[in-house]
Amino acid sequence: MIRPLKIALIVVTAFVWLPLNALAAEEATPEEVIAKVKEAAAYLAKEGEGGLKTFKSMDSPFVWKDSYVFVYNCEAGLGDVAHPVPATKPSKISENKDANGKVIGPEFCKAAERPGGGWLEYPWWKPVRSEGAKELEYTKEISRKVSYMLKVEGQPYEVGAGVYSDTLSVDELNALLKQ
Repeated sequence: MIRPLKIALIVVTAFVWLPLNALAAEEATPEEVIAKVKEAAAYLAKEGEGGLKTFKSMDSPFVWKDSYVFVYNCEAGLGDVAHPVPATKPSKISENKDANGKVIGPEFCKAAERPGGGWLEYPWWKPVRSEGAKELEYTKEISRKVSYMLKVEGQPYEVGAGVYSDTLSVDELNALLKQ
């Protein structure tokens, strides 16, 4: 026979554990990515270089669900000048590689230069928020990521964020920008 204390513990655990796992599994939508990237571009247009620190923290308003905004400086040839995952350091765009080792930095700059920005796909690692951790980390598993890039008005920066999806096409995502 199960004791009432054990039953209570099981019920409490279920009510706490299930919502936490559901929250952890939340995925960013393309519409959220577009909104956050545009918000980030407006913020950096106003704040300039001083605003970069906002994008370097897991507590940033530009880190949500399983996504985050990152910043490039294509004019200076630098990728990831501001990024919330400390393992991702600024790098030369010409050497910025995806999870399979293919150079993709120049593609980010090309997408950002399109009127209204643009989407591109590449293999990348998903970010993880470990309980009690002070920093974001990456999983070891590689996923297909599709990122939206946008040039920041009046600044040398480009901002981007993405969704992890095996089904969304770049063409259908670019069509969202025309709506």
